[in-house]
Amino acid sequence: MRHWQTLSWWLMVSAIVLLLKHHYSIASASDLDWMFRPLSVLLEWFTGHTFQRDSNHEWVSQSADVRMVKSCAGINFMLMSFMAYAWTLRPGCCRAVAARSWIAKGAVLLGAAVIAAWMTSLLANSLRIIVAMAVTSDGAGLHRLIGMLIYVPLLSLQLALGGRRDNRVVLAGPALLYLLLMVLVPLLTGNALSSPALFLEHLRHVSISIAVMCGLYYLLRNITRSRLVNPNVEKIIRSLDGAKRNPGSEHKHSLFSTRIPLRSIQATNH
Repeated sequence: MRHWQTLSWWLMVSAIVLLLKHHYSIASASDLDWMFRPLSVLLEWFTGHTFQRDSNHEWVSQSADVRMVKSCAGINFMLMSFMAYAWTLRPGCCRAVAARSWIAKGAVLLGAAVIAAWMTSLLANSLRIIVAMAVTSDGAGLHRLIGMLIYVPLLSLQLALGGRRDNRVVLAGPALLYLLLMVLVPLLTGNALSSPALFLEHLRHVSISIAVMCGLYYLLRNITRSRLVNPNVEKIIRSLDGAKRNPGSEHKHSLFSTRIPLRSIQATNH
């Protein structure tokens, strides 16, 4: 009976992701003004450069020599951030809760996840554009690599702060999200075949990121296992630390533990 709640939750999450992904695929720059306008405001605050919308509905800064096109909206990261929030905010299964009340609660949580992902995407995308502005090279591949180097740690931090402190979730979560939205979805929709060279370059960056996250995971796992090899190490360290703080405690303990009864001493004197 409780499985319908988990299934319903992820069905609603998938529906929102597909709707936003479809909206992004058919949208023009003017249709994404709900991302570009607050993004331009944040960039003006952080950098001091003025951004204005041109006749193509793209936001341009003449002083910074920056043009924000459709791919700069950060929708893909917003979807990954939304799925990460959906993972951390997912409600527990409860038999006593009615279906209507549970669906209403799930809808409120999903609305909060969408808003949180939108705000997180604005901050992350602002940081990505600011770093890209500081880089002299103008290659698209380098900009994608900069975005990945910023997005992956932010997704891990988001999962860690969301209460899911499991190393497997924190490290493997961003890799799985990138594989799902940036590799699997383009293959299913056929967008990867339209520009194979671009897709292979992006796939190489994703593979490097996944390899780094896997390496960090195995490193943390080996460190954790090395601590568990001898479970008495921590007790020994605590006992030594206590002996250093109270140097006479061990001597007193040994003296009291070997005390001879008074009767036996008097008997030996006689």
